[in-house]
Amino acid sequence: MKTVLVLLVILGSAVAYADGSGDAKPELTPTTETVKPPGTTAMCIDQEIADRLTIKRKRRGAVDRLFVKARRHELTIAGGYYDSDLLSGTYIVGGSYTYHMTEETAVQFAGWFTHANADIINALEDGRATVLTNPYAQILFAESVLEWSPVYGKLRLGGSVVHFDLHADIGAGVVDSSTSRGAAGVVGFGIKLFMGQALAFRIDARDRTFRQTLLDERFLVNDAAVTAGISVFLPFHN
Repeated sequence: MKTVLVLLVILGSAVAYADGSGDAKPELTPTTETVKPPGTTAMCIDQEIADRLTIKRKRRGAVDRLFVKARRHELTIAGGYYDSDLLSGTYIVGGSYTYHMTEETAVQFAGWFTHANADIINALEDGRATVLTNPYAQILFAESVLEWSPVYGKLRLGGSVVHFDLHADIGAGVVDSSTSRGAAGVVGFGIKLFMGQALAFRIDARDRTFRQTLLDERFLVNDAAVTAGISVFLPFHN
């Protein structure tokens, strides 16, 4: 009898322990959220933003140039109008060689030809009317200038977009003529319009300061010239 009672007590304890263990299991509540991996769309957007930032970093401080001048040679032939301080205006023709060290700086060597035009000279010297011995004597210029191009841009001409740059010039040269012989200072500015990868149309305005002798008097003159020309760049591609 005692044995039967002991077995019943042990059996009841085992059943109670089993019920308690079942109640201890955690239950998922409706507020429990599961972590999902990032979607493909979010990853693509993040990568696109990163690429854009990388491109901006690369382009920061740089200028997109379709026409490259650095380490190229420029050959120019040009002509235009020469305005003399003491004589009448006339034509001027010449050519130049320019080496572009960088996109902004270049050195140029140029030679120009014009002639004296003394149609308006009618002066008195030593109490009598005189005229120049050779009123149409040739005038030669040889000069070397430093060219600086701080501005590069583009503009629309008709239905096409043309790239251009603006440049300033400063340098020195020599003048040789029957009325002038010696050093000359040169300052100027101009514009280049680029065509393709090897051609450019340029317009230049320059002022040359030198001493000129006329009718036994010496003058400090500022002769200006405006020229237009065509340039060829070597090599023929960027």
